[in-house]
Amino acid sequence: MKRPFLFACLLLSLTALVSCNGNKQLRDSQLALALEQLDQAIAERPQQEVRKQARLASLKSSYRVARSWQDRSALARNIIDEYLPYNFDSTRTWITNYRNLAEQMKHPEGVAWADIKMGEVLAAAGYYMESYTILREIQNPDYHREELRPDYYYALFRLADNISENSLAPAGVLNIGPSEAYADTLMMVYPAGSYQWNEMTIRRLALEGQFDEARQANAKFRASLDKDSHEYAKAAWFESVLCDSLGLDRERLLWEIESAIVDFKNTVKDYASLNLVCTDLLDIDIDRSFRYVRTAMEDAVFYNAKLRPWQISQHLTQIQDAYETQAKKANRRLVLFTWVISLLALMLIIGIAMLFQSNRRTIRAKREVEDLANQLKTANDDIQRSNADLSESNGIKERYIGLFLSQLSENIDKVKSIESNVIKQLRYGKSDQLLKEMLASTAVEEETDAFYDTFDSTFLAMFPDFVDQFNNLLEEPARIILKKDEKLNTELRIYALVRLGIEDSNTIAGLLKYSVRTIYNYKVKLRNAARIPREEFDEMVRKIG
Repeated sequence: MKRPFLFACLLLSLTALVSCNGNKQLRDSQLALALEQLDQAIAERPQQEVRKQARLASLKSSYRVARSWQDRSALARNIIDEYLPYNFDSTRTWITNYRNLAEQMKHPEGVAWADIKMGEVLAAAGYYMESYTILREIQNPDYHREELRPDYYYALFRLADNISENSLAPAGVLNIGPSEAYADTLMMVYPAGSYQWNEMTIRRLALEGQFDEARQANAKFRASLDKDSHEYAKAAWFESVLCDSLGLDRERLLWEIESAIVDFKNTVKDYASLNLVCTDLLDIDIDRSFRYVRTAMEDAVFYNAKLRPWQISQHLTQIQDAYETQAKKANRRLVLFTWVISLLALMLIIGIAMLFQSNRRTIRAKREVEDLANQLKTANDDIQRSNADLSESNGIKERYIGLFLSQLSENIDKVKSIESNVIKQLRYGKSDQLLKEMLASTAVEEETDAFYDTFDSTFLAMFPDFVDQFNNLLEEPARIILKKDEKLNTELRIYALVRLGIEDSNTIAGLLKYSVRTIYNYKVKLRNAARIPREEFDEMVRKIG
């Protein structure tokens, strides 16, 4: 017993050693919950897409029937706002439509606004030269209405900011000033306390390196926003940027996920948050990272601007490198596991050899007793094979297992008693007396009667209506009438075994201690007396109960 126990302990320790080299799992409950919410938001994209298209269809329908400049201008701007984070081509188309409408209605301020908006959109999408060309050709907005100045300087701010962020060429190459200068100008032209003023204030603090102050201002700013709005998503994304500047990796990832969730709720296709999540998950959940980057690429292709696919392509390289690293680790674990299995197999072979050698003497010592018990063992094997063939419900199996285990235990006790008696008689040289006792013994008959009684009681406990239902299958003259105190007779026991799934006549004869011919005759007699076609008789018996 000690050796198998030691083998088991060694197996557990070696398995634990292999497990320690497994993949990393998410142990941060807050992060795991956030990722589940992100997965849910991604799964709900089709429903959000339907709602987005419905809003656009409604706005376009209203635009077609509108007549006044004020109504058509407002509706066109709403459509542009809907398309702005959704589809680059449609955004440009509607800005062009708006510009044509302004020219048609002779509104120079509308034309200027359309050009400014087009410059802003091109700058955000990575078309820096095209954006610069449009914005350079616009007259100084001071000559137009005051309301155009914030839009104009914001477009220049986006152009300068994107060039410094994503281009190898400095902003000065296009004669564009630094983004800090435009941020200062915007803080002067935006109304104090407005959404744009707060956004630019936070950006200005970040540009100055005051990241803690920027986080405090951003927290206050986020509290004033609707948590399901696109503005909140942008504020959450900027919070992740501030956390990155302060080295707060966990908080950065959580805010990136928060921003991505809200982006999907608003059907935004032009985003940066999910792209960043892909990179930050590489060391945590590479499979999830790959799923996310595939989703981000699909949205970037749908948006159809050149900046996002270029950014995402960098993540694909990182994911490929991570997959290769993971594959190498998996190969090392496989080699280790192969050695562990080989060692365990060797130990198992040695253990079996030792056990075999230690049991040889015991086997030789018990051979005579085993010869005497062969008949009982054969009977027990028949019972076990019968149990294995049963295809009834778990309840029947359990009850019969309990029955035959009990019978087997009793038989073993009796064999032990016989063994003790045989050894005692032989030890004292009383072989003649032992022979007389064995010849006079009625143990087999008594055990057979006890087996019948136990079988009858157990079977009728499980199928109390078996006799009545069995008789219903027979013609009236052939129905079985039991004697007083008789539970089952031979015919009923034969078909009780059939009901339990034991149909082989040899097996039934062995269990009931009759000849195969007797069993066959009983079966033929009862089938011939059946009220139903004789070939269906056994099948109907199996359905009793």
